[in-house]
Amino acid sequence: MRATSFRIVKYIVIIAVMGLMLDTFLQHQILHRYKNNQILSVSLQSAAIRAHLEKEVNGNLLLVQGLADYISLHPLLQESEFSLYTQGMLRRSGLIKSIVAAPDYIVRYVYPLKGNEAVMGMDYRLIPDHWKQSKLAKESGKMVFAGPVDLVQGGKAFIARVPVFIRSNEYFWGIVSAVIDVDKLLEKAGLLQIRSIRLAIRGVDGKGDHGAVFYGDPDLFSPERNAVFMNVSLSSGGWQIAAVPKSGWGNNPPYSMLVHLLIILLVFGVSYAVYNIVFKNAEVERVKASLIEAQSIAHLGNWDRDLVNNTTWWSSETYKLFGVSRENYIPSMKSFLELVHPDDRPKVIKEYTDCMLNHKPYSFDHRIVRPDGEIRYVSEQGKFEYDETGKPVRSYGTLLDITDRKLVENELRESKIRFDHITNRLSNKFIFFTHTIYGEFISLSKGFEMFGLGSPESGLGSRWTDIVTLKPESIAYAMEQNAKVISGECDTIEYEVAYTHSDGSDHFLAIFAYTTFNYEQGEEVFEGVAVDITERRAREEKLKVLTRAIENAPVSVVITDTEGTINYVNPFFTVETGYTREEAVGQNPRILKSGEHEDSFYKKMWETIISGETWRGEMINKKKDGTFFWESVSISPVYNEKGEIVSFVAVKDNIDGVKELERLKGDVDLIMRHDLKTPLNGIIGLPGLLLMDENLTADQRDLLKVIENSGTNMLHMIDMSLDMFKMETGKYEYYPRQVDVLSVVRNVITHSSSKLSARKVGVEVFIDGDCVKDDSNLILWGEERLLYSLISGLLANAVEASPQGENVSIKFTDSDPVDITICNKGAVPHNVRDRFFNKYVTEGKESGTGLGTYSAKLMAEAMRYDIRMETSDSKNETCIKILIPSENPE
Repeated sequence: MRATSFRIVKYIVIIAVMGLMLDTFLQHQILHRYKNNQILSVSLQSAAIRAHLEKEVNGNLLLVQGLADYISLHPLLQESEFSLYTQGMLRRSGLIKSIVAAPDYIVRYVYPLKGNEAVMGMDYRLIPDHWKQSKLAKESGKMVFAGPVDLVQGGKAFIARVPVFIRSNEYFWGIVSAVIDVDKLLEKAGLLQIRSIRLAIRGVDGKGDHGAVFYGDPDLFSPERNAVFMNVSLSSGGWQIAAVPKSGWGNNPPYSMLVHLLIILLVFGVSYAVYNIVFKNAEVERVKASLIEAQSIAHLGNWDRDLVNNTTWWSSETYKLFGVSRENYIPSMKSFLELVHPDDRPKVIKEYTDCMLNHKPYSFDHRIVRPDGEIRYVSEQGKFEYDETGKPVRSYGTLLDITDRKLVENELRESKIRFDHITNRLSNKFIFFTHTIYGEFISLSKGFEMFGLGSPESGLGSRWTDIVTLKPESIAYAMEQNAKVISGECDTIEYEVAYTHSDGSDHFLAIFAYTTFNYEQGEEVFEGVAVDITERRAREEKLKVLTRAIENAPVSVVITDTEGTINYVNPFFTVETGYTREEAVGQNPRILKSGEHEDSFYKKMWETIISGETWRGEMINKKKDGTFFWESVSISPVYNEKGEIVSFVAVKDNIDGVKELERLKGDVDLIMRHDLKTPLNGIIGLPGLLLMDENLTADQRDLLKVIENSGTNMLHMIDMSLDMFKMETGKYEYYPRQVDVLSVVRNVITHSSSKLSARKVGVEVFIDGDCVKDDSNLILWGEERLLYSLISGLLANAVEASPQGENVSIKFTDSDPVDITICNKGAVPHNVRDRFFNKYVTEGKESGTGLGTYSAKLMAEAMRYDIRMETSDSKNETCIKILIPSENPE
């Protein structure tokens, strides 16, 4: 009893620990998923706002830049011409409140003039704020985007200032300014309609995360708020968005308390089931031990006779009963009858023959005479088998030595004392009973009192149906089971019945019974035990509820043995993978293997779980129909009472939705870039058609060529943007050709002449230490378009970083690999050296986006080049080195 109690306590402790581990794991998963969903929701809404802001601001800035480009081609602009052009701009914009053109920093053109008369004749050089921004625009040669600022006439606005240079000689003409309405911008971008998130924007004057907050609560940018950040890229500078949920980040996922409750119920249910099973097994073992002991004491033998072939088989105990040896005695019907007592022989022959002819089993007692003359009594039982014609083909039976009946009766008396002791101690749970074949009770243990009907003696002579109110279905089932034992179909029976207790409540009994010969009654009787399992059934029902919860869980649950063979899958696994439970059980989880992961991925996973740790990760698996799908997987080991791993439990959640959102984001970006090419093709083609008109003036032809070149350049930029996207996603297809790199460099320098002139920076080109001649060439493998963009971008960065009056050098070393080194004066700041080629890393440039070096690295790696950055504080110099293999990389 003590050992049983210890086992129960040990199992319950293990179940409780496993329940705690399961609860901790599920709570962590629920909270993690809940937080990720919040971040995803805020990110999607912030991204939409960012896209609207970039579209509206950059679209209007392009209009302003377009006016500046127009004036650069028409410096002798008339007031009517200016009004006509700007009127169309304001109509297309919807955000620009007014346009001002100031030749030589003095305002000469204003649209609309009404309400802005005071601006006419204003000299920017006399107004500090205007002069600072205008001077910056001229010196940088680029648009300067300022604001928001307070307007004299009320409201806030952004001011875009663009320098105008006469393109024929790069002569500075003046400044074009545009006032963009802040409120209308915020309204068109959708900021005034958002309800579920709080949002703030910083970056006054386009300074990004270095600028002041101009919309929303500045506190959103503090680290404690854990806001989602989005960078808004503008044609001149940028802004930064910070967003959090309207009610803050939640830390209390739904269903958390329900999971706690389910785990508690599961632990209690499993613990109670273990409690009942251990006690039930212990009792069954005691009953089985008693039966084995009784059979050993009873000296029971059995035999089998083939009536067709006339052969007989005896068990070893049968030989002992007859006092003969297997070596010296051949069993047969004749030899058997010779051992039967002469007075009983006719009775035995008659009983045997009658039962065989009447197709019924037989049972009778008789005497035998052993070869040594000893007479003993045996009880014989047997049955017959028949073929399809009714002819007997086999007989078999048992032989029981009953000579020592008195001794057995004494043994039974002692056993009865022990039996009574047990039944009295366990009277609140068990009833030991004996009744006739017809159901009348002969004996009842003290456990009868649990029915609330008095002492056991009061139930003698009654039947089960007289004592308790059995359910109709239980009565029919009990009769069916009892008939099996009576007919000899089975030796023991075990079944459950339901009845109504005397107090009106429903109860359940588990019946374990068998038939035996009762010497006092002189007949076969039923003996057995009835166990009250009412509490166990109630707990089993609760356990079924918890089991159904797992069976109906919206995640896949898989249990395998230590070799990886699947023992269990829940229904959702079938829904998720297409494999039925029958198809999955007995298989290895490799049936889901997609082939998308390296062998090292699975090796590391297996090493983790066999070491006793839980493995968590994401993997792409394959359904039965071949469809791939993503899962978030957690695999944990399960231990036995010895601390040995006996199985593994995997809980898997489909994350196709999350992966689809990630893919969709990339697709949307790609589609936006792709769709820009359609209108650009029209813009590029239209000037070509107009140039066919011979009546055009020289200025008109120049203007059309500017439009055509601008469209072509923009198309090139979009193509490069598409290529960069493919490089980022690993889908770019590289087709190397032999390219004259010196010719490419000459084209880059020619196209960069205006920027070099504006920055007053020169370019020197050397090959193997000597100046490059005009007819020199250097052939290497690459794509000319990518190589042009790579060198152009690096040269532009070098020119911007170089002080005025200095030279940028491009040095070639004709070796294997070919070495191209672009150097400029000025060292890279320490805080960005380790991240020099990372995306969005920039320092010291107000208009820098941090994409130039990142794009250069992508293009270099796409062409199988090695690119490095070397900078020196002592030399005050920075060099970008590109190493190009001399052999075709294909």
